[in-house]
Amino acid sequence: MFKRALGFLFFLTIVAVVGLNFKQILAFGQAHEIRQSAQKAVEAQNWEKAIQLYEAGLKRYPENIDIKLRLAWLYRKNQQPEKSESSYRAILKREPDNKAAMLGLASLLEASPARINEAIVQLRKALKAHPHDARLLNQVGNLYKSAAENPAESRPGTKKWLYEQSRYYYKMSLKQNPRQFQTQFNLGVANQNLEDLQPSAQAYCQAIILNPNSYEAHYNLGLVLSSLDYLDEAYRQMNRSVKILTEKDDIETAQKLALKVQTIKNRVFNSNKQGLSSRQNPEFLDKACLSPEMSGENSEAAKQTEASQTE
Repeated sequence: MFKRALGFLFFLTIVAVVGLNFKQILAFGQAHEIRQSAQKAVEAQNWEKAIQLYEAGLKRYPENIDIKLRLAWLYRKNQQPEKSESSYRAILKREPDNKAAMLGLASLLEASPARINEAIVQLRKALKAHPHDARLLNQVGNLYKSAAENPAESRPGTKKWLYEQSRYYYKMSLKQNPRQFQTQFNLGVANQNLEDLQPSAQAYCQAIILNPNSYEAHYNLGLVLSSLDYLDEAYRQMNRSVKILTEKDDIETAQKLALKVQTIKNRVFNSNKQGLSSRQNPEFLDKACLSPEMSGENSEAAKQTEASQTE
């Protein structure tokens, strides 16, 4: 009894802090009830069963927006895009500034290349209502990046413009919340495709700080640094990506990348052989993204390659 009383007091405290009104509390309770009953079906990805439970819940609570949102999401999961779209649009007709419905509808539209412009329009509407939302800004950036990477888009000028747009929105998103690994990584991709290499390396570096075990971030940083002629650091980063994959037992991918790492080692060896030296210590990078345990490998890269070539 005492524990239940404490739980109720805690709930009231949260309500007071968050500032929920009675209508919001009631809606939350209704949605929570349905969510619990459908949880097993969702976890098992039995979308049809989950839809049945949520549709039954909506008949009981026809005004509950949270249940409608979840149902729209389930329709999409169950390959029913028309129902999903009509559900999101019905929510927006009643609540034009509902962010979750805006994001859901935009995500649904962008899945069809022919409707990307509709998705952009939807997201811009959302941005007017929520101009400082990091997740929303990131999704706009993703949309432009996806359009740039569409194989059907072969116009260089258009691709460049699309990457510029994605870069702008990624920067805006990171301004609101800099601790987003995927957004930092995608900013690196956008800058790399725009041949803006130092900012690209800096973005990959920040991604590595947020997720040191991302082999993609280490590998891409290595590629960019090799283009900038920082061969020793490029080798360290790319070799780190191979080690990460090996530790994850992804031997096939590790072997593919190892062949590309060998190319960098050969470049280091040839530069040394010709009395040339690559750039050292990219000072524009945060030192936190450079792997301390790899610090001795730059001097070893040429030695290993020389040894292998003299055998």
